[in-house]
Amino acid sequence: MTVLGIALFLGVSGCASAREEGDNTPRRRQVTRSVDPSRLGVDLNLARQHPEVKTVQVYAGGDETSLPVYSMQDAGSRITIEFDLLVRSGRPLSAYFYHADRRWRRDLTPAEYLDAFQRDDLLDFRPSHATSINYTHYTYTFPNNSIDFRISGNYIIRITEQGRENEVLFERPFFVSEQSAGLEVGLENLLVGGQNFPSVSPIVRFTPPDETAANVYDFDVCFVRGGRIEYARCADRPSLISQPSLQFYLQPEAAFQPEPGDYYLDLTNLRVGDRIERTNFDRQPFTVLLEPDYAQFPASGIDPVLNGQTVVEEAVRTVSDPDHGGEYVEALFSFVPPDETPLTGDLVITGSFNGWQYDSANRLIWAPENGRYEGSVLLKQGAYEYRYVSSDRRLRNALAGTPPRSEALYLAMVYYSDLRVNTDRLITVGGAVSR
Repeated sequence: MTVLGIALFLGVSGCASAREEGDNTPRRRQVTRSVDPSRLGVDLNLARQHPEVKTVQVYAGGDETSLPVYSMQDAGSRITIEFDLLVRSGRPLSAYFYHADRRWRRDLTPAEYLDAFQRDDLLDFRPSHATSINYTHYTYTFPNNSIDFRISGNYIIRITEQGRENEVLFERPFFVSEQSAGLEVGLENLLVGGQNFPSVSPIVRFTPPDETAANVYDFDVCFVRGGRIEYARCADRPSLISQPSLQFYLQPEAAFQPEPGDYYLDLTNLRVGDRIERTNFDRQPFTVLLEPDYAQFPASGIDPVLNGQTVVEEAVRTVSDPDHGGEYVEALFSFVPPDETPLTGDLVITGSFNGWQYDSANRLIWAPENGRYEGSVLLKQGAYEYRYVSSDRRLRNALAGTPPRSEALYLAMVYYSDLRVNTDRLITVGGAVSR
């Protein structure tokens, strides 16, 4: 598999600091954290994914690692959704769209934010071929002749049974941006007391569009690291030291703490090697035993960065048509906690394979004879990022002592609270990559 680089559908801005144009050197400041970072973030309030649904991908353009941002300035840009239903024969489905404010609270009526129709049908689906488990693959692209957007902002797409809005299969977030202002994005390192590694505070500078220039306190900027929208951090007070440009940055207590990189899993060829210890093609589904993951050994810093996305078509080279010919396998995971002793509470594996949702169906079971947790997830051939989640402080403390992954995409979204449309418009989106 070729190395998959970080991609952003909208051109990523330069990494100059918003405090001093042209200065690319990360700053380091000594600060004291006073707010529990676990309380930061937003609640997307997405519907639970139906068990029949697998391998949901939402991306912009033709790159599966790109984040789902649609530019209203680019008539040729599109967002693609791909997913599988674990059924032999597919059926038409429907897509509904919801606008949300910057805190992901759904607002407005469809007539206020959609042109043409208020829903669309998914008619592009084909069954898998020559696979051990039958499934139907769906592809849907928008905007199109049926769906277009009147206003910018945060959006949620809901896939349902055809014409039945409340019979939900899954929901996913995406963004519609005006791209009406240039954006400079920089990253500042903060040395926080009690941490082994610095936190990161993104900094942005932009000049508001003329129509909004008089209302500087109606702007907010939210930042996302590694595609994890639910952990967005927002700044609501601009710095006016370089007017007419505005600067926004995170206060120390809201800065992104260092964290280990997500684990990377390559299931592209199913051969023994790399992370795969053993395969069994005599069972249905096929099974793949993976090497154990250890709390004290974080994910490798040389693995490809997928921005929290699942990659199938660009990753699988051993199948001529991975979308319809890729195999589903039962991947057997194991995790060795600190001191090889059980944690307090559940341990759940989550990742790009389920939209990073905390799902008790993916709970791992303690195996005392092996001193580890064990569990399985049904996965399609492809490349994935994942992590282990537990409320046990021992696990968080162990991970905090491991070196963080240096490379990450920080996305910055500039919102304007517009009373004329009674919601938050998304003025522009940009990003910077830490190294």
